[in-house]
This record gives sequence, C-alpha cells and structure tokens, in this order.
Amino acid sequence: MRTTDFLAVATGLGLLALSGLISCTGSETSPEPVSPQPEQTTAQPQAVETGGFPTPKPLSQSAKTPAPVPASPDAERALVELQKVCKTYGSDPENPWAVAHAILAFGPELTLSNGEPAVDYLYARYGQVYDIGGERLPSFPAKTADGIPVEPHTDLILKAVTESGLPPERQVLVQGETFTLGDHWEHSLRTTFLDKNTGASSYTSPNDMPWGVQALASWGTPHQTQWEAYDGTDMDLDDLVKFELHVLTSESTFLYKAMLGGQSFKKERQGVFNYTCGGAHLVQGAVLPIAQGYGNAQDREKLASQGAILAYRYPIERDIYAQARKQAPSQSLVLYVQELKFIGHWLESMHKLMATGIYTPTATDQLVLTQAVGDLIETTAALKRLGALDNAGTLRESNEQLYLDIVGDSCHAVRGLELALGRGEVRW
Repeated sequence: MRTTDFLAVATGLGLLALSGLISCTGSETSPEPVSPQPEQTTAQPQAVETGGFPTPKPLSQSAKTPAPVPASPDAERALVELQKVCKTYGSDPENPWAVAHAILAFGPELTLSNGEPAVDYLYARYGQVYDIGGERLPSFPAKTADGIPVEPHTDLILKAVTESGLPPERQVLVQGETFTLGDHWEHSLRTTFLDKNTGASSYTSPNDMPWGVQALASWGTPHQTQWEAYDGTDMDLDDLVKFELHVLTSESTFLYKAMLGGQSFKKERQGVFNYTCGGAHLVQGAVLPIAQGYGNAQDREKLASQGAILAYRYPIERDIYAQARKQAPSQSLVLYVQELKFIGHWLESMHKLMATGIYTPTATDQLVLTQAVGDLIETTAALKRLGALDNAGTLRESNEQLYLDIVGDSCHAVRGLELALGRGEVRW
C-alpha cells in the first residue's frame, strides 16, 4: 500500500517527521490518486458476524454562530447570485461532485434538474456495491468508468451526507439493492486504515483525510469507535482524528510563529498553502470531531488556536489577492475566483469553530468577520461584472477547472455566508 506520504508525517502515533512532501493544486477537483476499493462484486450477500462492529449514531447537537454579521441588501443580492450558480450547476445529474457541494449549500432535500431527489439519485446513479469480507456495502468510486469525477477526495459524498443532518437509517437504492446511509458509513469505516508502524494507509496523503475523518467521526462515538479494517489493521477513530489535527497543527506552525511575532507571510505553497483550499478542509475536518469529544482537552486547545490564526491570516491574504490583481490585471477573473474560494471557506471555518464553542471571537475578530462578508459581496459583484456567474457553462468549454472552481466555490460561499448571517446551523 502507499506509505511514502504518511511515513513523512510527524505524529504522536509513532510516525516520522513531516518533510513537506504533500502535493496539492489547492483545487477542489485536483486529480488526486485514487484510494483502492475492495473488488466490486455481484455475488449474492453472505451472512457474516459483525463482531460487535460500531453502530452509527446520528448527529445530536446543532448551533448557530455566536457572532452573526447583520444582513444588508448587498449581502442578500450576493447570496442570491451565489445561490443561482450553485443551484443551476449543482443540480446537474451528470456532475455528482457538484451535486455533493449543492447538498451542503441547500440541504439534503435538494432536487436535481431532472426532478430527482439529489441524495437518492447520487446513490442510485453513481453508487456501487462492494464485497467487504463477505458483507455487501455501498460506496462511491473516485470517478465513473467514463471519467466523470465523483469523489476526488475520499468520502466527499459521505461527508456532505452526514453534515447535512440526514440520519444513518435513511434508505437508499444502490445497484438495485436497498441499503441505509449507515451501511455506507460502515463501508468507509471498514476500508479506512492507517498503520501506526508502517505508515501504510487507505488515504493517498494527509491532504486526502479531512472529508473521511469528519464523515466517520460524525456518526461514531468518541473514545468508543474501534474496529478492524478489512486489511487487518486495528483502528481507533480517536487516533485518526488526532493524526489529522496534528497535520493541521504542524503545517500551521509557520503562521502561528508569524502571528506571535507580528509578522506577515507570503503564499508560496508552504505548509497549509500546499493543501486543498489553503488548508481550510484540514480545519473543518477537525472541527466536528473535536466538538463531539474526540481527542482530549489539549487537542481542543490546538484547534482553538486555529481561530486566532484564521483571524490573523484574513487581512494579509486579502491584501495578497488585491496586489496580485494590480500586478496582473489580465488574470483578474482567475484571481477573483480564487478569492471567492478563500473567503467562502474562511467564513465556513471561522463560524464552525465559533458555533461549536471551540473558539471564542474577540472584538477585533468581529471586525474581521464583518470585513470578510463585505469582501465576499465585492468579490461576487466583480465576478458578476466579468460574466463569470452568468456564463459559467460557457467558460466550461475553454476551461473546465475554472468552471468547477466557480461552481464548487459558489456553493461553499453560500454555506459560509449563511453561517455568517446567523441563518445556517452547524451540526455535530
């Protein structure tokens, strides 16, 4: 199995020191290597003993941000524009990746352009049944046989499903068979492994972990979710959460030191900037598990420090984008799209940290939170003027990646803005 990336990561789990070997384009749809799935089969189900395998439990708590930004006509207009993009292209039955993002923005009751319920259609159209030690369980491939991206990141769809608030007993149809969402969770649990001694893992790299860690923790039970993976590795979900948090903490060290020293920084693909969406998914992948009680008090403190780091990062990164547009005005469209990615994910991360009570904002933070909403309004207006929001489908013909960024990041911006306005809830 793949060992290089994980043997390079320093962790209390007994692995070696992080050496920055992780590669990532920073895009939601970057072509990550595909995690191997157990062989697909059409064999008949076999009766097997689960051996006390963990039972999925639904999310039980929810809250809104304690520091909402007042709504305004401009904020409402921006929200409408972003929702239009996310709904139009995130309802495409032929783009499951986008559908998963739209579920995060609009919830599990989303209906696709073909009239089908989004969740049911995803499982019926793109789900596959795998044989895991004699038990048939559903999951998703990284992409379809004809190359349509489904899950560029491990458990991306399960993360969207669990975060949306659907219960594990919800039934879905996969390849003509009836399963529950809990069966999907069990598949992911059984096929997830990270060997503390060899570094072998079902994840392709630490950058591939956040979606799966959050999804598994969502329906697990802190300090009680242990299992034997299909490869024979003994697993403990607390260890997996602590590992992901350690990666985040280690890769943020240079920012923490700069913050304490009152210094600035550059974005040169170092540390968290070498991860998808600038490390935002590393943060979010740890928030729900830590809020639920995984890890310990020290882990909670480590994650709380990310709130201060994010508040410190925001004005500096905002200025970096502004300067880049001045220096390369011909690249304004791409830069505005990247700024949309940055602000939307930043709002999501900050308000999730605050809604769960992990981070308490300062008075200065409130100013930054308000500024971020204002900047999102301006960025949305700029993308509207440039025609990106109304013509994303046309842009797709010449730049598939730019199209995907506009769609996915509009959905994240919808989620982030609704959290910021005090309308969206965080569940854990």
